[in-house]
Amino acid sequence: MNKIRIIEAGNELGLGGTENVIQLYSKFLDKNYFDVTVVGIRTGGARAEIIENLGIKVIVLKGDLNALKALLQEADVFHWHGDGSLNPELFEIVKANKPRLVIQTNIFGLHDRSPLYDCIDYDMYVSKMILIRRMILDQDLADNFAARRKALANPVDVSQITNTLSSESELLDFKMNNKMEDYFIVGRIGRASDAKFDLITLDGFAAFSSQVGNARFLLVGATPNMLEYARYLGITDKLIVFENTLDLKQLLMYYQALDIFLAASRIGESFGLVIAEAMAAGIPVVTVSLPRKDNAQIELVDNNQTGLVVERSADSIASALLYLYQNEKIRKDFAIASKRKVWKEYRADHIVGSLQNLILNHFDMPQANEYDSLIKEYADEILVEYANRCTDLWIPES
Repeated sequence: MNKIRIIEAGNELGLGGTENVIQLYSKFLDKNYFDVTVVGIRTGGARAEIIENLGIKVIVLKGDLNALKALLQEADVFHWHGDGSLNPELFEIVKANKPRLVIQTNIFGLHDRSPLYDCIDYDMYVSKMILIRRMILDQDLADNFAARRKALANPVDVSQITNTLSSESELLDFKMNNKMEDYFIVGRIGRASDAKFDLITLDGFAAFSSQVGNARFLLVGATPNMLEYARYLGITDKLIVFENTLDLKQLLMYYQALDIFLAASRIGESFGLVIAEAMAAGIPVVTVSLPRKDNAQIELVDNNQTGLVVERSADSIASALLYLYQNEKIRKDFAIASKRKVWKEYRADHIVGSLQNLILNHFDMPQANEYDSLIKEYADEILVEYANRCTDLWIPES
């Protein structure tokens, strides 16, 4: 059997979330069926070396689109990872040298009304919420786009996370070395970006910590603006600040040190990788629903099952934190349910296997695995589900 030649491509191969997704697709595609090449259109980066160490061919074009032309002519599938906007300079080349199949993993749900979109066979949105928003915005074109637009969540390497978690003794040593062992720790882990952090996070924590004397806030990915706001609130002495790290074990140690992961992003989440990582590590999550912005966080967190979903107010956040502080059993139940959900719905082999089977079906080839597909079609079912999630908010008992 001739293998399907697939290009996994993005603008660069650094350490961002998009590049991590490229790495996971290249890692988990079944090499009995696929010959994988990873391409960085503009630049390489640390991710390129990581992928090469998996035994996968990596090519960095440094903007040379003539080189891409030659690669496309030898490929069966071009899998593009981007924000949904189709750079004309790039996609004129893709359209003119179109392989048998072109797939876009659409991170932010953008769409340019351009003839270049015709070369996209499948437009895969990383959450059902993003797919819903895009289809509503394009209602006049929905009939033309419905068949090619689908939702498929980003892959999470749950097995790697599980196998890298620290032991209880290692965690205790870490807490003791950082003088954290006597505290109830709420936290946020993420990029040092003000757009990915809502300052109301600190308002809610400040209100909570005024009632719980041993509360501390672990902050990974701090910006000057976050630290200045903490000073304004008078909670600087309650912060535990760490720098971001490329060391997965160390990063997971930060997650494991938390009693609650508090997820509130100013722009919302198109998927919410840090939330999924926290859930995989068994940390209960409190998140904020943002119906007018990216809101995939309420797909990840099932209210009152894997965590709590609250409205955007400091009082609601503080009440949710206090409720979980006072109910250790519920925190443990949420942790167990969170691990189960991430394993069932987001683990990398199942996500990548779902796309893999879509490709094989497109080429009329037998499926490579027996997984139930995690790909979701645009349908009334997901509209109703999302509407229900938007109204299913945790409210403290009076």
